[in-house]
Amino acid sequence: MQDQQWYPKTLNVSPEGTPGTVDFLKSVYPADKAFDYAEFGIWKADTARNVCENFPNARLFLFDFEENVVAAQAKLAAFPNTIRYFGNSQRFNDSYNWSLGKLMEETGSAPIFDYCFLDGAHTFTVDALNYFLCDRMLRVGGYMDFDDYGWTLRRSSLNPKLVPAIRKQYTKEQIGAKQVKMIVETLVRTDPRYVQVVENKVFHKVA
Repeated sequence: MQDQQWYPKTLNVSPEGTPGTVDFLKSVYPADKAFDYAEFGIWKADTARNVCENFPNARLFLFDFEENVVAAQAKLAAFPNTIRYFGNSQRFNDSYNWSLGKLMEETGSAPIFDYCFLDGAHTFTVDALNYFLCDRMLRVGGYMDFDDYGWTLRRSSLNPKLVPAIRKQYTKEQIGAKQVKMIVETLVRTDPRYVQVVENKVFHKVA
């Protein structure tokens, strides 16, 4: 039987979320701007909380494991923002890509996002597909934001010594690989429709 609750309860993540993402948002959007923000991998929803605090008219689409989504609903309940939540299980072949696919069915794959922050699995298997799905949903003029360019499973809270289930899911090569970097370099940087605006992190969709 596959592990269904294999993900660790704690991660080495700042309680402030990802300040670089919020700082960039502040640099391109005025505080009263209404825009559509999607985040994949919200963890404790601290980046989303900062988005709500700084952009009360932003509409948020938040994707993560079901238990993180439930906690986020409580944390963000007092904000006036329109927020949609999308939870998935910890089954090995489930992910936020399934939830995003269902949203695409709902919208007819029309581009509805202005900003996509990919801060979830950090793996090629999950997030290469997530990038392509987000690209379909991202309006021209929007931004694609990647967290942890140099991240590896081995040097993270998902080190297989700490989370044995990782050995069932990835090879030794994949455990040591910089998989976010692989996505950025092979898929994003080679696409002329995307222009880097923050080194190895934020790309502007110009066409």
